[in-house]
Amino acid sequence: MNRTQQAQAGLTLIEVLIALAIFTVVAMAVLGVLPGLFRVNRSNQNDQAVTVAAKAFMETVRTTYSVQTTFDAGTLPAAPDASLLGGLTCTPTQTNPVTTWLTPAGTPQVRRVTLTCAGSGQPTYTFTLDVGRPASPTSGGAS
Repeated sequence: MNRTQQAQAGLTLIEVLIALAIFTVVAMAVLGVLPGLFRVNRSNQNDQAVTVAAKAFMETVRTTYSVQTTFDAGTLPAAPDASLLGGLTCTPTQTNPVTTWLTPAGTPQVRRVTLTCAGSGQPTYTFTLDVGRPASPTSGGAS
């Protein structure tokens, strides 16, 4: 056998060990990043669940307050279910953001509804909606 045939015969043990070492370093770097990616993914899922629940709650408020009598009563719908929010508990509140804007009967012209969702070891989420008092219905027929 001559030298050119021996050189082309394959890889040496040292070359294989170096390739394995490089592969191990690259694999460890990639695997080290995965737990962080899973944590970010879980956090994004929680954010999305809270945002969807808050949007549904605010749409219910908007629908409820689209009628003048329910707006004047100021009764809020039930808060989103905590079991759907990954352990967060949501608390709805309402205020009159402009205390001087009142009807002659003393009811506010604008209601600010705030939904605050909080849990232990998790961020606090706050969602706010301002709803204006709807116009009174007009009678269209002859009496």
